Amino acid sequence: MPVSTEEFKILVADDSPLYRKLVEDTLCREQYVVCFARNGRQASELLVEHSPALVITDWEMPDLTGIELCGLIRGEQRISYTYIILLTGNANKNQIVKGLAAGADDYLTKPFHPGELLARVAVGRRIIELHREIQAKNRLLEELTLTDSLTGLPNRRALEDWGIRQIRGAVRHGFAFWVVMADLDAFKSVNDTYGHQAGDVVLKKFADLLKANTRASNICGRIGGEEFVIVITHIEKPNIQNAIDRIRRELEAQRFDFEGRTLCVTASFGIAGFQPGTAADFSHLLREADIALYAAKRAGRNRIEFAEGLKPERQ
Repeated sequence: MPVSTEEFKILVADDSPLYRKLVEDTLCREQYVVCFARNGRQASELLVEHSPALVITDWEMPDLTGIELCGLIRGEQRISYTYIILLTGNANKNQIVKGLAAGADDYLTKPFHPGELLARVAVGRRIIELHREIQAKNRLLEELTLTDSLTGLPNRRALEDWGIRQIRGAVRHGFAFWVVMADLDAFKSVNDTYGHQAGDVVLKKFADLLKANTRASNICGRIGGEEFVIVITHIEKPNIQNAIDRIRRELEAQRFDFEGRTLCVTASFGIAGFQPGTAADFSHLLREADIALYAAKRAGRNRIEFAEGLKPERQ
């Protein structure tokens, strides 16, 4: 969708009041959102304040030249691309090449024709629209690579990226960090008896249940098949089992109706945790939680087991 003129901000930097007025009168025909700078320093401040999509700058300004302003813009890590048009009274080709090499996208010699200025701004607008479309598609692709397509939960890669970052904070600040592995019990029989569509319904419901019980500061995700991971921080050991047992009981109480039959589904959980003062590695905690999960499976399913060394006194 094309960017409206109201969303397309333009910064004009020129120390000449006459040329600022000429540019203003020209751009107002298209109702662009325009801000003006009387010199290069003021322009650099307005860049931060307004993040314009397009900059029209005079080459010669007393404090910060248009060339230097180009270098400033191109040297910053900006979220969106900024299109730059240089205004210059010098038509010397070597100078124009110098300006383009410094980062300008286009140039216009003074005195300029109003129609030509509008045409060159329109070119810049099309380029910015293309950049924004590419950015939007890249964001979507990145989101897809980090999201489980069936449940909408973060996938293994997203969980690992988040977990590795967060466990560093746990080490630095000394807060509790728990990794919980969950696996739906006898899930293959659901698919074999009722079909994969029914299995998908169960997976989505469990995902919804996990999301409803996960604080915004924590994360839950699906790592494949019927396996899920929940990472919980800032909760002490006596409370972690209560939090996970609430999820276990909510799933156990859920009823699924397939082909006129009512189905109950349960899950088993394994918990591993980082305790301040011990070595911390997210992949190690995942493995420990997985071992505890299969201990829960062997002990009868629909239960919670802690990793070795973390088992509570009373279970």
